[in-house]
Amino acid sequence: MSSALSAPRETVPIRFAIAHGPMWVSGVVATRYTPATAPHPGVLAVAANATLLPVVAQYRVTNHPDPQNEVSVAMNPRNGRNLVASANDYRGYPGLPGDGWCGVYSTQNGGTTWLEQVVPRNGPLTQVTVSGDPSVAFDADGNAYITCLGFSRTLNDNVLAVTKSTDGGRTWGTAVLVEGTTPNVFHDKPYMAADTTSGVTRNNVYVTWTRFISGPGECGNYAAPIYFSRSIDGGLTFSTPTEISSAGYRCSQASQPAIGPSGEVYVSWVNGARSVVVKSTDGGSTWSAKMTIPMNSPPEIYGGAPRTPHFPAIAVNPVNGPMGNRVHLVWADDRFGTADILMSTSSDGGLTWGFPVRVNDVATNAQFFPWVAASATGKVFVSFYDQRDDPNARLLTVYVAASVDFGATFQPNRRASEQFDPGNWFIGDYNGMTASADFAYPVWTDLRNGGNEEVYMAGPAMLGGGLPRMYNAGP
Repeated sequence: MSSALSAPRETVPIRFAIAHGPMWVSGVVATRYTPATAPHPGVLAVAANATLLPVVAQYRVTNHPDPQNEVSVAMNPRNGRNLVASANDYRGYPGLPGDGWCGVYSTQNGGTTWLEQVVPRNGPLTQVTVSGDPSVAFDADGNAYITCLGFSRTLNDNVLAVTKSTDGGRTWGTAVLVEGTTPNVFHDKPYMAADTTSGVTRNNVYVTWTRFISGPGECGNYAAPIYFSRSIDGGLTFSTPTEISSAGYRCSQASQPAIGPSGEVYVSWVNGARSVVVKSTDGGSTWSAKMTIPMNSPPEIYGGAPRTPHFPAIAVNPVNGPMGNRVHLVWADDRFGTADILMSTSSDGGLTWGFPVRVNDVATNAQFFPWVAASATGKVFVSFYDQRDDPNARLLTVYVAASVDFGATFQPNRRASEQFDPGNWFIGDYNGMTASADFAYPVWTDLRNGGNEEVYMAGPAMLGGGLPRMYNAGP
């Protein structure tokens, strides 16, 4: 649903519903580690002598014959068994012409079972017939939020809205307007974050997005600045949107906010051959100068079908370094030949950035769609799509890399999914991930079931009572 720079909006794919036979259920995937056959494409490549295994189980999040793609995920800071995920969901909203809508999925038991819903069509979303590009976040009190764009394919309607859940994603309230229809403007790719710190900005909710403005601009026949809005009252209202890009940075896309341990707000985005990062220490009232990190973006991995734009992702480590925040930025880069996942880390709150570290531990085929998350124990996790297991460089597997030294080095990559063909339609423009302690929870679009696009998550195996289990050198 999210458009890359100047890319057209996606229409609903023409396809037949694929019969699965007995009804699949979302939840635990029956895939076990079998040493005699590992690393077979159908099992997780778990090494018995690993010092850190951030993912050991797969969980099926969605179960519907229509596609779901472009996923995000967040964990409740007050209950690590409660996660909420989102995706463009082409089951659509009941009663509307078949098209995409914001899908939202919640689990209360660490992924064992999931409740699938679409966001209620209320508030400002009643005026549109399509919604998507969702992202999710939890505030410090355990309230969940989802932001969605909305538009109509045949009318000039275009809104951004945020909907809140006070019960861990079981039910959702009335959508609140962030930005309404604006002449000659398309609001695209919103992303959100919530402040879970204990300072004065606790529970602030932040949304950033791209404004595609028709007419002469820095992109030629249009401009694409980055905009920002916040809520300081628990999502009841949002501030008047303000631009956080500026001249020389108004051909941008793929913004993402992230929160530092003292409530600092960082926002990253892509601008040509560079990532851009800005920082606010007052809840978004004022912003720092632009910090830029060079990128060598690879060409389209599959020639455009599916498309593979290369967007950066940002995470702020909850554990401060000696000089301030450690901020981690990841992206796909082909400076070493094929598309690799690189990460640059700032140890002084974004003022300077270290030399990029290659995250993937193989140099074959392509890796793309990275996401980064940092846990409260200081560990850094990076997830990505990877072609390494297919000599023909087409089939995909999700891998996760873990760092226990704040991103200076990474342990051997760990396989987090089965292998699947990406198809030739649209698998989204990015994936997502969250993390807690020693565990990573990546989410992605997966086509293993007969080509149907569905959402999957990986994470720890869950014991009785919903407690995660660590697999290590022991039995």
